Amino acid sequence: MDLRPTDDQNALRAEATAFCEGLRPLLESDPDWWRQGMLSDGDSREVNRALGSAGWIGMSWPVALGGRGLSRLTATLVEEVFGYHWLPLSSYLLSYKTIGAAIERFGPPELVERLLPSMARGELVFCQGFSEPGAGSDLGALTTRAERRGDVYVVNGHKIWTSSAHLADWIYLAVRTDAEASKHRGISLLVAPIETPGIDVRTFPTLGGGYLCETFLDDVEIPAENLVGELNGGWSVLMVTLDFERITAEKLGGVAWVLDAVEGRLRETDRLDRAADERLARLRGELGAARLLSFRAADVLDRGLPGSATSAMAKLAGARLAQRAGDAAVDLLGLEGLGDASADAAIQGRAAALYRASVGSTIAGGTAEVQQLVIARRGLGLG
Repeated sequence: MDLRPTDDQNALRAEATAFCEGLRPLLESDPDWWRQGMLSDGDSREVNRALGSAGWIGMSWPVALGGRGLSRLTATLVEEVFGYHWLPLSSYLLSYKTIGAAIERFGPPELVERLLPSMARGELVFCQGFSEPGAGSDLGALTTRAERRGDVYVVNGHKIWTSSAHLADWIYLAVRTDAEASKHRGISLLVAPIETPGIDVRTFPTLGGGYLCETFLDDVEIPAENLVGELNGGWSVLMVTLDFERITAEKLGGVAWVLDAVEGRLRETDRLDRAADERLARLRGELGAARLLSFRAADVLDRGLPGSATSAMAKLAGARLAQRAGDAAVDLLGLEGLGDASADAAIQGRAAALYRASVGSTIAGGTAEVQQLVIARRGLGLG
């Protein structure tokens, strides 16, 4: 399979580059965005609206829903450009690349038509309510309950790591609707406005510079019509949602920028010796392999094939590369690589930002160990 970008895809990437360069004044207006290291830490409603106005949200959604009708592979190529320019992408990645794609695929038509056009304009932001204090990597152990009472589900539970919940408009919730079923059955997906009575969001800062949240749900009433996918069939919806999330080309774009910037800084200060050059070359080789894995995973989803194993490969390769690249950037730049994020610091402080944020890259979105199990079982047929 030939995954080299076509002329049309390259033209779209050039258009995306020009868009990102035009956003520079907005990006530089908030110093907090400079601290983001893996793009999952930076958040901006202003950037979301700019992306929506320019037609960059929901690129693979139908035109009738506000999208462009492009392939997921093409969208992945563009998202790599967004990452290279360090756009604050947390709510973009959750709302549009991940949750919006799942709603478009599994949601009832009335809900899809109600939500996706506003999402495509960058006006409506989602957060993701999956993990719980006792159900992280073992997501099937979730205990948040949803009990049907007439026309609503009444939800009680506690979610953690609900990224972007502090600025989200809606939440995408994994809940248990059949307590008697085995742990991977009896799970359903519901969506609800974050302002629904009984939803309480609390924030805490991350090492990467942004915020994570935990969410408490106390007798939250959600209309039954807000069910995404089949009742008690949510596990398969969850797995496809995670397939979308684990294609992380935007993070690879951020890594590529850091490698370019480190090499440029070493040349500028006459420190690019043979050892440093070889280390950067090895990382660029890893980057090339990780890019191909991301493109392959997107292509598999485009063709309607099971994508769990290929998405896990892409996610694992990108996460490990980010950690090695962050370590190399700080090591090669020395003390100046530890500077705070600012336009005046060496490579704008992004060596330390990447180093900090990449610590969690083999945990968030599924641990490295979980990815290895998915690859072994669903990709290689082992176990």
